Amino acid sequence: VVELEKQNQELDAFAHMVAHDLKNPLNNIMGFSELLQRRAQMDEKTIDNITRWIYEGGFKMNDIIDSLLLLSGVRRSEVKLAPLAMEKLLEAALRRLRFEVELSQAQISQPEGLPAALGYAPWVEQVWSNYLSNAIKYGGQPPRLELGAFPAEDGKMVRFQVADNGPGLTSEQIAQLFKPFARLHRERASGHGLGLTIVERIVTRLGGSVGVESTPGAGSTFYFTLQAA
Repeated sequence: VVELEKQNQELDAFAHMVAHDLKNPLNNIMGFSELLQRRAQMDEKTIDNITRWIYEGGFKMNDIIDSLLLLSGVRRSEVKLAPLAMEKLLEAALRRLRFEVELSQAQISQPEGLPAALGYAPWVEQVWSNYLSNAIKYGGQPPRLELGAFPAEDGKMVRFQVADNGPGLTSEQIAQLFKPFARLHRERASGHGLGLTIVERIVTRLGGSVGVESTPGAGSTFYFTLQAA
């Protein structure tokens, strides 16, 4: 009974958050579409900007829906671990975030080559995407991201990480991370609250672990581990 009540509370929070975060880009799309109906009064640059905003709104909605489908699939799917082309997965994640990178003028540094690890490519690409997006949203102005990867001490695991130049997190905030639908710094950035929940469930299913190291005023480093290939 207690577990069922917990699941119901989680579902209520989930439904409210997703409805709210889908409504924002949908309202923007409707508003900008209405403006386009008066395009005879606009110059070409204004029209180009409006069409781009509409596209970005649709892109955000699609990303939210993809996240929901992935979260559902992680619970049910059975996957086989295989060696990952990690550089390609990271490149794909960065392409998905091209609008965020451009708008924030984020500076991203990454190492030459990445250690071999085992996983499931579509899921691991999503992990990178969520960590990178999180660092861009909550990083400094402009965000500066430093990506890293190195074998763990036991040699059986590989650690991948994203460090940012944001304000850092308190111990109380860290304790709330990776919980369902946690969302920090609500006044600074909007998000659909699924990112870290998805990361934790994916990495756990792949036999790894997640975590964060942070000091207020000194940025944060989010990491995940996978089995070494």
